[in-house]
Amino acid sequence: MTSDNTLKEQLKKESEDFINLHFWDTYYYSSNLLRKRYEENIPIHLNKSNKKYKILDYGCGVRPYEYIFEPFKESYTGIDVGENAHADVIIDPDGRIPFQDGEFDVVLSSQVLEHVEDSDNYLSECRRVLKPGGLLILSTHGTWQFHSHPVDIQRWTSMGLKRLITKAGFNLTGFVPVLGQLALTSQLRLTFYDSFVKHIFKPLIILYYPLSVIYQLKMKLEDMITPQRVKERDSAYYLVFAIKN
Repeated sequence: MTSDNTLKEQLKKESEDFINLHFWDTYYYSSNLLRKRYEENIPIHLNKSNKKYKILDYGCGVRPYEYIFEPFKESYTGIDVGENAHADVIIDPDGRIPFQDGEFDVVLSSQVLEHVEDSDNYLSECRRVLKPGGLLILSTHGTWQFHSHPVDIQRWTSMGLKRLITKAGFNLTGFVPVLGQLALTSQLRLTFYDSFVKHIFKPLIILYYPLSVIYQLKMKLEDMITPQRVKERDSAYYLVFAIKN
């Protein structure tokens, strides 16, 4: 029992560490902005009824956003590929979800779609396990840097992502841009500095952290002055809400 409790505490800490970054961390502003958009928009879409929801986190990682669903959940199931101690179920190598048709009210897909080789099949599985009128909550990359965890395959324009979701049999009910292009250019430069200091010239690390703090403030200002219509056209991430047809 003690070992089980220790594991639970460790998994909880990993999840909290994923989203609770320090102000000097490279991705502090962009990660917190995405989390804030989740926190703002999920209640809007789930408060439309008083029911409790069966939720599937498809590609759950460390389940960083599970806490947002606490007031709304009947159950919360995390599934993932490979060896992931945070997952309740490990997905078969063929990618098929081991659940019946129409088993869930909500499917959450957080920063997964860009890593999937067959996005049509992935979205088809999302739709299959959703009940009629079920809700897909999905975030993925618009314009963002390459990051292989474990593979990094696709990016979308706002128009391309909307077409992909509707083609898969969903009606869009919300489309939220996250991090405009002006702030993204600062994020990309800061990421380069991070890599340079940590992997090439480590003595400069003492200068990097103050620089990162300045860049976090710079990104916030740049995002504030970027018009919403510009963000809706081009952003680093997109957060999508869509109902199964």
